[in-house]
Amino acid sequence: MRPKSMLLLASLFLLGLSTSAQYTEKINSNRPGTSQGAFSVGNNVLQIESGLGFGKEKHELLKTKSNVFGFDYAIRYGLLIEQLEIRLNGRFRSEGVRQTIGGNEEKIRRTDFEYNTIGAKYLIYDPYKRPKEDSINLNSWKDQHRFKWKSLIPAVSAYVGMNYVSPDNPFTFEGDPTISPKFVVMTQNNWYNSNAGSWVLVTNFIVDKITTDVPTFGWFVTTTHTINEKWAIFGEYQGQKSDFYSDNIIRLGAAYLFNNDLQIDANIATNFKDTPSIFTASFGASYRFDWHKKDEILEQAGLESGIEENENENEGEGEDEDGEGINIDERGEEIENDSLKLEQTPFINQFEDDSMREEMEQDLDERRTAERLERERIEQEKLDKKSDKKFQKEERRRLKREAKEAKEAEKAQIKAEKEKQKMIEDIDAELDKMEQEEGLDDELQKIDEELKKLEDLDVQISAQEEKEKIEVQKEEEEEDIDAAYDKLKEEQEKADKEEEKRRKKEEKQRLKEEKKRQKEEEKRKKAEEKADG
Repeated sequence: MRPKSMLLLASLFLLGLSTSAQYTEKINSNRPGTSQGAFSVGNNVLQIESGLGFGKEKHELLKTKSNVFGFDYAIRYGLLIEQLEIRLNGRFRSEGVRQTIGGNEEKIRRTDFEYNTIGAKYLIYDPYKRPKEDSINLNSWKDQHRFKWKSLIPAVSAYVGMNYVSPDNPFTFEGDPTISPKFVVMTQNNWYNSNAGSWVLVTNFIVDKITTDVPTFGWFVTTTHTINEKWAIFGEYQGQKSDFYSDNIIRLGAAYLFNNDLQIDANIATNFKDTPSIFTASFGASYRFDWHKKDEILEQAGLESGIEENENENEGEGEDEDGEGINIDERGEEIENDSLKLEQTPFINQFEDDSMREEMEQDLDERRTAERLERERIEQEKLDKKSDKKFQKEERRRLKREAKEAKEAEKAQIKAEKEKQKMIEDIDAELDKMEQEEGLDDELQKIDEELKKLEDLDVQISAQEEKEKIEVQKEEEEEDIDAAYDKLKEEQEKADKEEEKRRKKEEKQRLKEEKKRQKEEEKRKKAEEKADG
């Protein structure tokens, strides 16, 4: 299957799933780190993230020193539903390399995009979407501040993309294909504590260029801590493993929230080896164009169900189990749902009154009810199928039992016929004997009556035999129909399996020929370029 077809099928599948809110009041950026958070920017939101980087690299084995300038960008857009985001990102690199060979120093300038990637991210699992689980208890300080094990369950997203690199790119290995796939699994935990503040933990697991001769495997671990309403700090560990290049990089940085739609940031990065050693500094910004129309809610564990009506009158004040008062801010403590979100919680928006919240809770209740009814319907279908199979099995057993009884009845009938024939022969012999004697008229009359009774009995037995024969023949025809249906079903399944096997074999052969043709085409182009040169 072609990559375009795979991406189209994945998009259609994602569009068929139910939605849950992703939008937040403040910008949701992945910077200043290089990992991706699990949550999207929100439906109908366009966000641009970019940065400039300057650094130095030194390679001990190759005896090279490089001055590096880099520009990275990311364009994110929430498409159609809240969980889905399309993303275009890349990195431009320009470096001046000084290499010492003997007593001479050579200078080389290399400039190109390291990569450009377009893809789609989808939120598979969101642990914060259920509004009535783990709701906050304003009357109990102990219950409000106790640790919840469910908070360790992260949100999970998946990303599928396609890389593009220019031919003869100086920053990739020789023979690197122009187009290659990229897959990422992202997890994200959001924690908030009134004493420790807000924390975000993001992990990425990357499989890149898996169809090439040099696949790359990578991982990120990023943690962010909010200092106050405007400032946040972060730390990030990046690992990369491939035959072309492997490294472990540490990044540290900070971000400043200028307003709801603008964030600026800075970070530094270094590694732990000298082939090459790396040190870079980067400065960037993130800006969003917010065309989000429908007001959504993302709910946080402990804040899902909000404040009850009788508690609204207290304006956020409650008492714990010991009777001590606690103060709840009118806005509530909040953190954002990505790496650097400040001031407001990403999981709950503020509304002017309770009517909107009540409508949303009612809508969520209706959704849960619909989901429960659907699950019950599916379970009932399973039970019905199981009962139907059991009924068919019992019916086959009954037919076999009746066939056996019919055979036994037939044997009994044959035995009765033999006994009747013997009786008739005995009567005939007795009649022959009685005819030779005189005064046998009465006895002959009695014998005639007995013969008449035997004839009537014979007629009844014949009628009963014919009826049983018809029933046995009908049962045999029904059993033959069931056997023919089962045989036809087995033949159809076998034919389907053979067709599937043949189709997969043809698909593999086609992909093999396509790959061979691409390699031959690349060799031909290189030969032509070499001849032209």
